[in-house]
Amino acid sequence: MLRLFKYLKPYTLLILISIALLFVQANADLALPDYLSNIVNVGIQQGGISGAVPEAIRQSEMDRLTIFMSPEEKDRVLSNITLVDSSSADYAAKLELYPALSGEPVYVLNEVASSEIDWLNPVMGKAFLIVSGIEQIMTDPARAAAMGAGMGFDLTQLPPGTDLFTVLSRLPAEQIAQLGSTFDARFEALGENMVVQAAVAPVKAEYAASGWIPRRSRPTTSSTPGS
Repeated sequence: MLRLFKYLKPYTLLILISIALLFVQANADLALPDYLSNIVNVGIQQGGISGAVPEAIRQSEMDRLTIFMSPEEKDRVLSNITLVDSSSADYAAKLELYPALSGEPVYVLNEVASSEIDWLNPVMGKAFLIVSGIEQIMTDPARAAAMGAGMGFDLTQLPPGTDLFTVLSRLPAEQIAQLGSTFDARFEALGENMVVQAAVAPVKAEYAASGWIPRRSRPTTSSTPGS
C-alpha cells in the first residue's frame, strides 16, 4: 500500500481537486430538492414571500397586530421597524417604494439579523392570523355573537362604522388574553412553521391593500428596507 503512495505522489493535487469536486457535487445534488421546493412553494405559490415579517406595513395594520402581543413582544417588534411619515427625511424616496405613505405612515423593516427574523416570524405570524381570523368572524353574525359572548359583550350591537379593533385596543389586558387563548390551541396544533406559512396570505393581503410589491419580488433595482 505504501508503495502505491509513491506512484500517486505526483498526482496529489489532482486527487485532492477530484475529492473536492465530488464533495461539491454531492452537496449540490442534496440541495437541489430544497431549491426546487423553494421555487414552487415560495416563488410561485407565495409570490416570493417566505415568512410572516413584512418589509413594510401600514401603521393602522401594525396597531391592530400589536393588540395581540405582550408588552415585551410589542417593544421588541417595534424596535426592529422604523416609522416613516411625511416628516421623515427620506419620505420622497420611500413614497416611490410604498405608495400607502401618501395616506398614512408606514413601518419599514430595519436591517436585522436572521436570528431576529426567526424570533419575529412566529410572533408576527400569530398576530396576523388572529387579526385575519377576527375579520373573518365578523362577517358571520353567529360567530361574532359567540366571540363577543366570550368577552362579555355583544359585538353585533356595535354602532355602524365602529372599528372593532379600536374597541379591542381599549379592553383590559385580561380580556385580550382571553380572546387570544381561543386561538392559541389552534396555533399549538399547527406548530410554528405552519403558523408562519399560514400568515403569508394576510401578509400578501397587506401588500395588495397598500399597493406595493415586496422587494424580493421586484426587479433588481429596488432599495433595501430601512436604508
